[in-house]
Parts: sequence; C-alpha cells; structure tokens
Amino acid sequence: MNKTILLSLLRAIVLSATVLIGVSVSAQSSRLISGVAPENPEVVEGVRAALQGDDEKADQYFASAASKNPGGRPGGIDAAMAFTDSDFNAQFYRKMRFWLERTAEKYPDDPEAYFLLADIALYENRGLECAMLAQRGLEAAETLAINPERRRSLLIYGEKILASLAELRLRWVDAAEQYEKLRELDPDNADHAYKLGVALFQLGKKDEAIAMLASAETKNPKLLPAKITLAQLSENEGKTDEAETYLAEALKENGKDVRVLSTAAAMELAWNRLEKAEELAEKAEKLAPQAPDPIILLGILNLYAGRYEQAEDRFMLVTGSIPDEESAMSGLAMALCEQKDARQLRRALSVAKQNVDKHPDSVDAQTTLAWVLIKTDALDEAEKILLRHFDAGELNSPGAYYMGVLMYRQDRRGEAIKFLQAALETKYNFPKRTDAERLLKAILSDNS
Repeated sequence: MNKTILLSLLRAIVLSATVLIGVSVSAQSSRLISGVAPENPEVVEGVRAALQGDDEKADQYFASAASKNPGGRPGGIDAAMAFTDSDFNAQFYRKMRFWLERTAEKYPDDPEAYFLLADIALYENRGLECAMLAQRGLEAAETLAINPERRRSLLIYGEKILASLAELRLRWVDAAEQYEKLRELDPDNADHAYKLGVALFQLGKKDEAIAMLASAETKNPKLLPAKITLAQLSENEGKTDEAETYLAEALKENGKDVRVLSTAAAMELAWNRLEKAEELAEKAEKLAPQAPDPIILLGILNLYAGRYEQAEDRFMLVTGSIPDEESAMSGLAMALCEQKDARQLRRALSVAKQNVDKHPDSVDAQTTLAWVLIKTDALDEAEKILLRHFDAGELNSPGAYYMGVLMYRQDRRGEAIKFLQAALETKYNFPKRTDAERLLKAILSDNS
C-alpha cells in the first residue's frame, strides 16, 4: 500500500491537483485471474468443453469431479477463470459471469462463486449486491464440510471484500471490525494490521492507530513508518497543520529512510515548497541513486523550473529501467513537448500515445496526451479527450488548464475563463499552475 500511495501522490503532483492518498479497494480485475491451472483431469476436460461452447458436456465433467472430491473447488470456477482477461473483454466477461452464476446455482452450498461475484460487484460499485453475495458466501464457508485450509482461505477472501466495501463507503467502524476479524483469521498478514491502523485513525483513535501501524511495519518492514502514513492521511483529510506535525516527526524518526524522504518531498511539492522538496529529494537520491521515486520527483521539479532538458534526462533514467512507469512516461512527454523542437514534439506524441496504450484507464495519461495534441495543433482530437473526461466528472486540474488553453486558442474566452478558474480552485500545486494564473489574468484584463 505504501508504494501505491506514493505513486498516487506523485501522479497527483505531475498531473492532478488532488492528493490521491487513501485506502485501497480490494476488487480489481487481476483478482479474478488465476495463474493456477486445474490439476483434476476431469476438470481440465470440462474447461476445454466450456471453451468450445459445450456447456452441458462441461457440466458433466464438473459433476463427476465434484462427486469424487466433496468440498473441493467446483469446476465451474475454473471455467470462469478460463474466460477472464486483464482487459475484461466484453465477450469473455459475459462468459465468466455465466459460469460463476451457473456454479452458484448448481453448487449453492459452496462459497467461492458468491465471493467472486461479490468482488465483481464491488469493482462495479454495486455495494448492496456485493454485501449480500459476500454474506451468503461467508454463511456457506462456515457450514460447508470442506478442506480446513480452503475454508480459511475463503473466509479471508470474504471478509476482505466486506472490509473493502466498508472502506469504499467510509464506514470506518465497520472497516475496523472487519480488519479485527481478518487479524484473527490471518494474524501474520501485516496488511490487515496496517489497514486497521488506517481505520482507527479515521475514527480519531490516533494513539491506537500509531501502535497498530507500527505493529504492521514490524511484520512487514516494506510498509511505510507510522508517522509518515499519518501525515499523508491527515493531509487527505485537509488537516495540513496536523500533516506538517506528523511529517516533521517522521523525518526526525526516519530521516534516512528513502521512502520517507521521497514521500515528504512529494508532500512539500504539493504544498509548493519547492526548495524543501528539492532538498529532500536530493537527499533521498544520494541514499539510493537508482531508486525511481527521487528521480521522478527531481524530474518534476525540473518541469516546474522550466528545465525541460534536465527533466527529460531524469525521466529517461526511469523509463530506461522501468519502461511502463506511468508517472515517468507522462513527465517525459511533458518535458519533450515543451522544448519547441519538431523532433522532440514528435517524440512527445509517441511517448504520450504509448502511455495511453499501456495505461488506458489513466486520466493522467489521457490528459497528458491531450496537452501534447494541443502543442501539435490537433485541437479537435485534444478536445474530444478532454471533454470525455469532463463529461465523466474526472477532469483533473491540469486537464482543466489544458481545456482553458484550447478554448482560448479557439477564441471561446468565456469558456476558457471557467476552465482556468476550475484549474486554480485547488490549493495544490501542479507544473502549469503559474501559466494558468498568467493566462487567466491576461484574459480578464482584455475583457475589462
């Protein structure tokens, strides 16, 4: 979770004015993808039949396998897995759901299909359906005579779904209760203690939260120290003074931890304290010269300062070792397109398009592409991208600035003013904020 939080914050600084710190939702498409092939030969044949569209024959194989292994995983689950893919292809998705629902109907006392359907419902933000399916699955898991380890694994899965649903609904009392249950079921898992600490913080139980987060870090040293986590959570609640206090304590206690330094630098950057951010990022880089986060931060600072060639070098270092790193690809596209060179602009467009291809659901990648398109005078194409996100209510502050620029270039000044004002509403910084302020001032001055 610590890595996710930091990268979210970095992306927020590069491309968004919202600090995206928070708890993670458990349901993701990858959760439904099993890398473990079925071993039972009858299940293997049943999956083959399902893939060929012979559902009745598949059922026969699965029923035969189930009769020989009571309480084992129903073969229909493996059939559903065979139809999953990372992009949730619509045709495969329908077949996946078909087999999950078919399995729940044919094996109503087995919990796994209920949990998988609940996880899909959570992913699709259908909370009531998710809760009902997860509860049904937990009831089945408690009563079904199955392998004890399978029961434990399924109970953990079901409780995680309900915990994530509670987080999504901001029901922190329920979330804390769920994570207490998970700690009993899975005491060695540091994530449960970590998320319980987050829930306790949200409930105002700060001393208990610190103790729980410290306990989680003891079990998994890769987790961020408690104080820096509380700094992030405080800022997410809009309590900047409290966040600053925790940040100072974190640096005092863990001032040589690269993750703490990088996170602190990212927060200072969000607060527009550029010198302090650079100081912390450089300190982190000296401690870990190959670590990507300090390099990305320093690249972002170069963007703020207009040192685009230096920014290019920084982001190229990261993409050279981590080709798909979204923040570095976005930063590289921005650095290239600002250099007023036709060759670099072509490179920027190529990088921005690659970033969208690799991260098709990323608003940041999409809005960066729109900005590069504006730079190439492809205004209609850029407007389509930005309007799509505006209509969906997910246009970030840089995107609003880009739309303001686009409207201004089309001589739609009234609309340009509204988008520029929206871009500047946030207290958080982003690389083009000064340009947004300057353009808005100039338009208002011309109109007066």
